[in-house]
Amino acid sequence: MEQKIRRGITGWVMVAIFALFFAYDVWEGIGNFFGVLSQSFSLGIGLSVFGWCAIILGILAPLVLFFLALWVSRKQKLLPSFVIFIVALSVSAVIGVDLVLGTNAFLIFSVS
Repeated sequence: MEQKIRRGITGWVMVAIFALFFAYDVWEGIGNFFGVLSQSFSLGIGLSVFGWCAIILGILAPLVLFFLALWVSRKQKLLPSFVIFIVALSVSAVIGVDLVLGTNAFLIFSVS
């Protein structure tokens, strides 16, 4: 019984640590949102539909991936849960980097 309680506490600590990593990704997405928005205002141009979708995806993707990993790993043991969260965090990082570095500025901004 004591081992089961210890495993449960360890699992919740792991989830809390990963929640902080995903929260940091969401914070980066919010920072990118305000950065791109202020850049468009300073240039006097608007955002395209793709630009809006990209910056909103940068905020929502870490949230969706965290809750998806939480849902998928809810019945798993500790090591498979850890792997699931690592994969979800990696996918979140790839999406964030792809939106920041891989998107052309001509796709984000719309010149009227």
